[in-house]
Amino acid sequence: MSLLLDVMRRRPRPLTDLADGDRVVLFPSLGQLSTDQRHWIVQIHGDVSAAGHMTLGKRLLLKLLQRTMRATNDDFASPLFQQRIARFVAQDRPGKRIAVRIGEAVVPLPKTTRRNGHFQSLVKVPCEEVAESGSPAAQELPLAVHSLTCEAPLPGRAFLLAPRGLSVISDIDDTLKHSFVACKRTLLANTFLRPFETIPGMAGLFRDWAAAGAAIHYVSSSPWQLYQHLAEHLQAEGFPDGSFHLRAFRLRDHLLRRLLMLRRSGKIGVIRNILRMYPQRRFLLIGDSGEHDPEIYGALARRFPQQVAGVLIRQLDDPRSSPQRFTKAFRHVDPLLVRLYRDSGELSAVRLPEMA
Repeated sequence: MSLLLDVMRRRPRPLTDLADGDRVVLFPSLGQLSTDQRHWIVQIHGDVSAAGHMTLGKRLLLKLLQRTMRATNDDFASPLFQQRIARFVAQDRPGKRIAVRIGEAVVPLPKTTRRNGHFQSLVKVPCEEVAESGSPAAQELPLAVHSLTCEAPLPGRAFLLAPRGLSVISDIDDTLKHSFVACKRTLLANTFLRPFETIPGMAGLFRDWAAAGAAIHYVSSSPWQLYQHLAEHLQAEGFPDGSFHLRAFRLRDHLLRRLLMLRRSGKIGVIRNILRMYPQRRFLLIGDSGEHDPEIYGALARRFPQQVAGVLIRQLDDPRSSPQRFTKAFRHVDPLLVRLYRDSGELSAVRLPEMA
């Protein structure tokens, strides 16, 4: 009996404990060269969820959402709403062990999934194991979740960026697609009830920038639960591939209050981390005047004057788009770096900053 217990103690723990019914999503992430330039340091970021029971609390929150949007029962029964709300009402899967397949290697991640189902780790990959592939802007490293039981994990990828080059950091709402964040009821309806509507001309502009060698980073205050819907929309509209950087959010945090507060809490920390990852790269920042992009980008331009090579702000037709606001937001920033525009056609003559 003691021998059996000893064998059981020594039995290696499985690489993963994902179960049948677990759904795994890998988000497009980034990789940077190590100091000795022998390895890529790759960010691994994903999410594990499962279909959950519709609790009383979730039903009450959805009723509140319906009342706020003035939506009908038919609106809530529509396939579009059911698709958009699905990850919000799904069950988060904390404490899950994750292993990721990179080429022929299976790498167990050191930490289990967090309370919200997310997992995030850094993995070192030898440079000789990375095949040359991808766009002119970055090599693409295919990633896959190692599992034999859970619902077909979607493949992922990391964009491996050279230390020098140009990156475009772009907002999504009211910069690439119409959201009308100034009106919270309209924002929620556009988020959950209506097909996404792209701002004309932006997809072609971004394709031109990517073809010229710029890496793309989509940074938004939208919650991660909308990632797949946003990614599918941008892909269908012809936007180039890029890394995604959204916001953490849990339904239990109170659906409406938290969703709207997220939009006020800013993206400056996320963007600052990207700039610090690539201190020799130059960055073009593009956003709109509907939220805090002018103030965020102005602060970043002052903090990282050698890296921020340009700022593009779409002016919306609202009282906040005043000259006084922009003057204050971009104080002590070279006026030649900042361009305000209303239509994407005004950006056709914009020259990309030279790549350092």
